[in-house]
Amino acid sequence: MRRTLAAVAVALLAATAGCSAPADTSNPTANGPSSGDVTQPSSGTQRTIAVGASGQVQTAPDRAVVRVAVTARADSVEAVRGRLAENASRMREALRAAGLAAGQITSARYDIGRNYEHEDRPSAPEFEGRHAFVVALNETDRAGDIVVVAVENGATSVEEVRFTVAPDTRRDLRERALSRAVENARGKAAVAANGTGLEVRGVRGVRTGDVSVQPLAREDVAFATGGDGGGGVPTSFEGGKVTVGAQVTVVYNATSTGD
Repeated sequence: MRRTLAAVAVALLAATAGCSAPADTSNPTANGPSSGDVTQPSSGTQRTIAVGASGQVQTAPDRAVVRVAVTARADSVEAVRGRLAENASRMREALRAAGLAAGQITSARYDIGRNYEHEDRPSAPEFEGRHAFVVALNETDRAGDIVVVAVENGATSVEEVRFTVAPDTRRDLRERALSRAVENARGKAAVAANGTGLEVRGVRGVRTGDVSVQPLAREDVAFATGGDGGGGVPTSFEGGKVTVGAQVTVVYNATSTGD
């Protein structure tokens, strides 16, 4: 006798930030089970129920990441390089004076090239450069103050303010999200078994899917400095919640209640 059940898989929350998917804990079938499928061999009484499920947990962020950049334009590469170095040094010193350690301020991008405005407007500087920095903060409520310090001491733009969680927090949330996914899978298996005349008889295998961290990001925060005639810089940001999601596929042994 063959019985089938419609798919009951739940879509996983899309990833942001960058967690790696953990390795499979087992290989339930040669090609991997389809989430929510009920399968059975052609003979005998042993059946399996394969269920896909997801779990999520939320928490307040405990880390803020601020991305700022120093830019410069001039008629020579040497002049651009000198201005970038001067402004970047001034910004670093100001951030250190604000209480940040050297390891919290890292270079993210450095490039110097032609200023394409010069082709249409010869009076414009011929070269331009950008030195971008990432500033990591454990005190999320300091993000606004650090932005102000940066733009008042050499930074010409704020590219992003992002709230997320530290690695230790992420590992804890990942375990909790996986645990909830497994609990949800157990409930789905019970419903599937009840609706198809089967009885769950223990776990045959578990396969973990992606684990994602979705930070609350503040994108496109391009604040100009006073020298650029900008519109000012906010002194605080709201961190919101960080969501961690996980997905599993669990294969359960089952027997027919009619056998």
